Amino acid sequence: MAKVPISQLFHTFERTLSVMMVGEAIEARTFKKDRGIVVLKQDAEYFVFKQFGFDSQTLTLNRASLLKQLKKSIAKEFPRSNMAWIVHCEGISSIDLLVSTQNFQPSLF
Repeated sequence: MAKVPISQLFHTFERTLSVMMVGEAIEARTFKKDRGIVVLKQDAEYFVFKQFGFDSQTLTLNRASLLKQLKKSIAKEFPRSNMAWIVHCEGISSIDLLVSTQNFQPSLF
């Protein structure tokens, strides 16, 4: 996991989308890891976008539509955040498996 400033989160997604291969995913989560955004490259043209937290939605979008949706979702899911956790995964077949297998912040008690 790497930490990225929120001001650079959109540009990080934009750069990564251009070099992603089919089956790769990138995920951004808040510091507490309870909200976030996941993008999975489904095929040569389409991406699967999943937003979870304040709003929960899963969409299949092309690159142009995805970039518009990312701007809206980053503002919605990271309203007061300064940093985001970024994870890059390979060999992913389903976006639902990726989100459910990620560990949340462990309990201190």
